[in-house]
Amino acid sequence: MREIELKIPLTQEEFIHIEDFLLGRKKIDSLSLRDVEKILKNDEYFSLYKSHEERLKNKELRVIRIRSEKKQPLSPSGIDMFGEESEKSYFCIKQKSLENGVEFNAEHETLIENPEVLRTFFKATGYIKWFEKTKDAISSSVTQNDFEAHLELEKVNGLPYAEIEYTKEDLAPDTVRVNLEKILVTLALDVQKRDSRSWAEIINGN
Repeated sequence: MREIELKIPLTQEEFIHIEDFLLGRKKIDSLSLRDVEKILKNDEYFSLYKSHEERLKNKELRVIRIRSEKKQPLSPSGIDMFGEESEKSYFCIKQKSLENGVEFNAEHETLIENPEVLRTFFKATGYIKWFEKTKDAISSSVTQNDFEAHLELEKVNGLPYAEIEYTKEDLAPDTVRVNLEKILVTLALDVQKRDSRSWAEIINGN
């Protein structure tokens, strides 16, 4: 699956502005929402190597990850009302590339019944857990002019970000990038502040 993704760090004011939109407290002209959810994600990243430089040198996949995820649909009748919570775990590998500050991901992901089996496998085969992140997010599909993308308002290890992505392969990358940027501008965000670093680099201050 191809992912084209942009992420932007937020001020507290920007975070509240987008939160109010996602939770129905305010409307934004030309944008519509569906499938608004509360999501908590815990990601564990594994590697055979101890440094990012070694991973690149040995051409290891950029992401080897176990994700544990809890979701609760937000009720349209009230921002504090939730639907039934679900919890799932996934194993994911990704190949990443950057073009003009836009992140492209070739992602392969599968549902796993018991993540502890994979943790045991990694330990037995010499893999180490080199990084872990927690994402507390409000997630939604957002549409502008018939272009639909996935938007997450999130705090990743406490850092406030907006993340928007497109996973279909029906449009050219430049067309996707332009439309993603238009949505961010409509949300009153400065697309020049987009952050092309990995989460590990962001959280570790690299």
